[in-house]
Amino acid sequence: MKKLLLITNLLITFLYNGQVGINTTTPVNMLDINGDLNARKELRTGGTNTVKGSAGAVGTIFHNNASLTVNDWKSIKVANGLTSMSLYQMSTLEDKTGASFSGNNGETLPYDEGSTMTSAWTVLSGTQGTFSITNATNKVTFNFQTTAQKTGNGNASTSFACGIFVDNKLRAVRTDVIIGGDGTNKIFNLNATLANLTPKNNYTVKAACTKRNINSNTLGIGRAVNTTYLNSDMSESVLTLSVLQPY
Repeated sequence: MKKLLLITNLLITFLYNGQVGINTTTPVNMLDINGDLNARKELRTGGTNTVKGSAGAVGTIFHNNASLTVNDWKSIKVANGLTSMSLYQMSTLEDKTGASFSGNNGETLPYDEGSTMTSAWTVLSGTQGTFSITNATNKVTFNFQTTAQKTGNGNASTSFACGIFVDNKLRAVRTDVIIGGDGTNKIFNLNATLANLTPKNNYTVKAACTKRNINSNTLGIGRAVNTTYLNSDMSESVLTLSVLQPY
């Protein structure tokens, strides 16, 4: 008799409110569960009175779709070689100020990864940014491009280096040389990937450059030092960083 009374009360509640609550006496949806939900078979969305909803396909994820009346399923596209990693953060930093070097030659020795930034390096101010890591498995990719130009000492060559600094430590560097007459310029690219950085909020990143053997020339990096052949738009520096982590 008690079981019959309980079933009758539940039925009356359902017919009266149009809502059913489990572990709650004040349901706010058609079915309101205050606790864990264990689905032993399919979870379907978008069904009607006559048609079953979609259970999704292998590899899809449940998607909270604000533009539709129901949620749906989405496919995750992962580029070849990234295995189970997806894009966690992407930033593009731009700089039109650049840097210029003249006077005596700079240091021409090799550079050590992890060395602390010194006053010999000039930061391209617009390329300063931050990124965060939340998973111990990660890849951080840096793509830096700028324009270097020489002027002053005829056909004498000019060499320089640009690097990527993370928390003021050198993590990637490349040297290059400009050979040609007054106003000669070239595109400089530096691409690097760091793997499995320690999880941390707000790593700092910046691109910086330094002179090496400039042979009495004036060197501009990300800056036009001879405007006959170059201007600030053409010499702009761009640093793009991408953080990949497992999804």
